[in-house]
Amino acid sequence: MFSGTRPGLAAKLVALSLTLVSAPACISQMQTDIAANQKRLDSLEEDLEAKRKELEEALAEASRVLRRNSADQGLQIERIQQRLATMEGEIAELRHESSGTTKAQAEQSLELQRRLSEVARAAGMDVPIDSSEIPQKKKAHWDALTKAYRINKYSYTRALARAYVERYSKDEHADNAQYMIGSSYLKQGQAAAALGEFQKVLSTYRRGDALDETLFDMSQAFLEVRSCNDAGTALKALVKNHKSSKLVPQAKKELRKVRELGPADCDDR
Repeated sequence: MFSGTRPGLAAKLVALSLTLVSAPACISQMQTDIAANQKRLDSLEEDLEAKRKELEEALAEASRVLRRNSADQGLQIERIQQRLATMEGEIAELRHESSGTTKAQAEQSLELQRRLSEVARAAGMDVPIDSSEIPQKKKAHWDALTKAYRINKYSYTRALARAYVERYSKDEHADNAQYMIGSSYLKQGQAAAALGEFQKVLSTYRRGDALDETLFDMSQAFLEVRSCNDAGTALKALVKNHKSSKLVPQAKKELRKVRELGPADCDDR
């Protein structure tokens, strides 16, 4: 049949015929593979949705804890944060496996991350701040910081204050920004953390105008950790070295109270 056909052309025709014969089998295999991949993708999407629902429940639980304002709030929030972090890791793994999921799902995950940060900040926990949240101009940055401090947004205050100190370490407000970090911890009931931040004011900004406030608040923090002698030392330094401060009268009253405290009130007496 192919006696008059060139060898090369004959070989191509034979190969074409073999391809046509095997095509149905290849198509069938491809359909099987596609069906298997689709089944796995459906399963991954179901797992992802389940994890997302679990994360929603955890966020709701965090919100309930905040509303209760219980004494062990910090511990409960920490446990919830650990639970959320674990679930976020699991969701990340699922998201990696099902990278072909829709844009809407990706946006939902970002929204959950945003809400998670809001819950943590509402609980006063330190959360890294995105650079886009920090005003680029110094005045706008300072205004945002003072506003956050004024309305007791503790975590946001500290994030903005740390960024301000880093960016404008020689600025006239840098000592006040550092003071706000310590003050926000003290307001939140974290005296030990506050003392560490107040010490930075004393060691770094010896000529700043936040020294009197720092010393007074240090005395309050020392009292909270039952270190009465240190509280008295801070108050004495305020009275002696900052005579023109409006805090001096109050400091003298506090000093009298500290002197009346006994061993039952202090660990250092």
